[in-house]
Amino acid sequence: MPVASPFEPSGGGTVNLEHEDVSSQVDGSTQTFTVSSAYQTGTLQVYWNGLLQLSSDIAESSQTTFTTSFIPSSDDNLVVIYIER
Repeated sequence: MPVASPFEPSGGGTVNLEHEDVSSQVDGSTQTFTVSSAYQTGTLQVYWNGLLQLSSDIAESSQTTFTTSFIPSSDDNLVVIYIER
């Protein structure tokens, strides 16, 4: 979904804000997850069971993978929002 860029002082550009459910990757032991599109560094937001996680609990491993400091249970929900690269 294109939105006005909050990083442009005049709002002069648009960015693709992606919303992705990665719950299918949650198995009770995994801490590294992959998103389908490359994201801009520093824009990743991770929601564990609906609660936004602190950036200190997330490590961006590459443009498409991230690692959490926690281990979601197999029945947990993990959703990410990011600006597509």
